Amino acid sequence: MAKMLFTPVPRILKDLIMEVENGRLGLPELQRGYVWKATKVRDLLDSMFKGYPIGYLMIWDSSDNTAKSRQIGTEEKAYAAPKSLVIDGQQRLTSLFAVMLGKKITDEKFNEKPITISFNPLTAVFEVGDNAKKRAAEWIYDISEVFLNASRSFAYISEKVQNISDSREKAGASLSESEKQSLQQNIMNLLSLGDFSIPTLEINGDSDEESVADIFVRVNSGGKPLGEDDFILTLISLYRQEGRQKIEDFCRSAKIPKQGTPYNFLFQPSPTHIVRIATSYGFRRSRLHYVYMLLRGRDFENGVYSEDLRVRQFDKLKIVLDRVLNVQVWKNFIKCADAAGFVSKTLISSENALVYSYVMYLIGKFDYGMEESSLRKLISKWFFMAAVTGYYTDSPETDMESDLADLRSIKSAEAFVSLLESKIAAVFTGDYFDISLPNNLANSAPRNPAWFGYCAALNILDSKVLFSTLHTRELFSPTANGTKTALERHHLFPKAYLARIGITDDRIRNQTANFAFIEWSDNIEILDTSPAEYMKNRLDKIPADEKDRIFADHALPDGWEKMQYADFLSQRRILMAKVIKRGYERLKGESILTADVI
Repeated sequence: MAKMLFTPVPRILKDLIMEVENGRLGLPELQRGYVWKATKVRDLLDSMFKGYPIGYLMIWDSSDNTAKSRQIGTEEKAYAAPKSLVIDGQQRLTSLFAVMLGKKITDEKFNEKPITISFNPLTAVFEVGDNAKKRAAEWIYDISEVFLNASRSFAYISEKVQNISDSREKAGASLSESEKQSLQQNIMNLLSLGDFSIPTLEINGDSDEESVADIFVRVNSGGKPLGEDDFILTLISLYRQEGRQKIEDFCRSAKIPKQGTPYNFLFQPSPTHIVRIATSYGFRRSRLHYVYMLLRGRDFENGVYSEDLRVRQFDKLKIVLDRVLNVQVWKNFIKCADAAGFVSKTLISSENALVYSYVMYLIGKFDYGMEESSLRKLISKWFFMAAVTGYYTDSPETDMESDLADLRSIKSAEAFVSLLESKIAAVFTGDYFDISLPNNLANSAPRNPAWFGYCAALNILDSKVLFSTLHTRELFSPTANGTKTALERHHLFPKAYLARIGITDDRIRNQTANFAFIEWSDNIEILDTSPAEYMKNRLDKIPADEKDRIFADHALPDGWEKMQYADFLSQRRILMAKVIKRGYERLKGESILTADVI
């Protein structure tokens, strides 16, 4: 049998809590922010109170760490760095730590909040704390008070029994002796949860991250499998906590619609997104497996890990994060996506396209010193290509790794521009626009990249909304929405009409080519009649001198309302592909005016 990578060790809960408090055991947010609901914490405590098993903890010995880690609890720790890390069971241990010591947790949305669990010592029932429990004398509103009074448990229990007894007497009743005994015993049983035995699997400190991740995946039941991004965030927590804090602060403020924050209408990045951006830009590695080894200080030439190399890599990461998390730089990049016609989050089918396009923007700006207007035009074209084609969808790390490899021989801004232009041209070929793109539009998927590319092209071309004097860019903007969305997807051949002529399959009726965006007020006025019928009253809304352009922008064949449905779909897909091509050609030929980004 191979060497065991772990040792099963029974641990006492209060010892684990103490090790978290003094810093010996780290909870460095390895998996994600706190996600448990209070009801789940209540059920956990109820199971423990009844003596049920609650699963194991997985702990990774990391005694070679040399820097302070971020933990839950007091700011000052007895240990400058944790000797062990919680790999699995973090949510359970965080819950128990928080409710027993009255600590606040930080949830996945970066909000700090307490977990308040109440206990009825007469009935031995746990509930989530609320105002009713807070006012009720027979409830312990927050069970942390029991554990925080452990050193004076006898006096505390006596006081609690007396308080409940006094409350009963005020109500004209009294506590029986058996009730007093139950009260005392139940509070003692609650306090004894500190002696609850929890099995732990302690993984050897010399186990590599691959082995730890594999162990986790094999034995974890229902949790979130660890990825390399989790390990990288853990390393940053351990060795450069200020870097992890910057990432979290950036991601938190990106959700706040306020001047001076990274907030925008397109993308609110997560810490994982920032890790991918920083490592791809700063270390020219999109495969996070290699980045993790780099940050641990591995020399790829000899395979040896070096403390000095690890320090230098983290010094480099600090510089990288300062650039990646610069709010103005971020806002300038977002303008590139806006210029490419993607003015709303609803048009983004792939966040990877934004992530890796930002990497290209950073490279152009800081490595090749490109002038802002030229860089914006280049990255707008790059993002348009990546978004329309799903360039970073199937194997994003592999595709980005290939792009980064091609950049290694690039020595100038001119060569950088030439490389990206050639890559775009290799994708946007004549056959792509004439054959591949119409085929990509032949589906009913609601989040089709080609469809979003068509919508973006309408924004680039400054097209008017069908049957409206307003432009698509105005109405796609999230600021245009009220209680109703400003734009609605309209079936050019209404579904009810298609059903009447025998077409009932939604995959056919909801074809991308059967949709056009119109104002919601127009949409509710159009009945489920044939296009030939409802267009009689719509044509007068289209000025005669603008009809040709509007029909061209909306990819409508002349006389389309009288066509057979199948012929209409086929011809419209070809015309939609031409609109996307015209949008890209406009993007190539001139700078696009963009609205200010909040």
